Amino acid sequence: MSDSAGDSRRVVCVSGGTSGIGEALVTGFLGAGDRVYSFGRNPAKIDRLNARFESAVLSGALVALAGDVNDPDFRRRLAEEVTEGAGRLDVLVNNAGVIRGSGFLEEDLEAWRATLETNLVAPFAMTQVFAELLGHSAAPVVVNISSACAQHPFASCTSTSYSVSKAGLDMLTKRLALGLGPRGIRVNGVAPGVVPSEMWGGATDLIQQTVARRHVLQQRVVAPEDVAEAVLFLASSRARVITGAILNVDAGYTLG
Repeated sequence: MSDSAGDSRRVVCVSGGTSGIGEALVTGFLGAGDRVYSFGRNPAKIDRLNARFESAVLSGALVALAGDVNDPDFRRRLAEEVTEGAGRLDVLVNNAGVIRGSGFLEEDLEAWRATLETNLVAPFAMTQVFAELLGHSAAPVVVNISSACAQHPFASCTSTSYSVSKAGLDMLTKRLALGLGPRGIRVNGVAPGVVPSEMWGGATDLIQQTVARRHVLQQRVVAPEDVAEAVLFLASSRARVITGAILNVDAGYTLG
């Protein structure tokens, strides 16, 4: 195990850090001077991330790996990597997520299972496998990336399995906050509104229509950087007594 006692930098792990909100999270934590471990399923995107942050990779500030959050062997290897490289984990951000299918009863059952596995089961499994390393931190934090769609059955949220998985993630956040609080581990969630990403498949018109209908704050699109700023706050000492909270970063999506 690496002796990190003399290293004041926080150690952060971000799942799904290769694009969209995840890449903004990696950027934000690196900008804050933290050591970041991140991963994604697409090796080409990992290569692109490593190229973008080449100096951080060379200095050891960024370790970006190709791996699937649903793979228990990869989760175990990642925890071993963090153990050997840092000896502790200060911040875990469960960001990896998927949307598969749309509609109601017509949604495919396999798509349901896959959505729940990534959006709900994996955050629990990641927290489980990293609990010991979080226990080595002086100020451990878990942040789960949820969605405004978790809070109401909005017609604009067209995937039932996605909305249900994120609603389950909100309850998981609260249950973990309750259970891990005695260990000093804070657990919170961030619920974005409409954030343009690969999940939307380039549907620019649909994004704008949804924003116009649901975002009451000057109909603003939520940028990945807006979500990252909220996560950085919840991960900081400024939020030291906040746990079990779901912070909406949605330009008013959930107000009406």
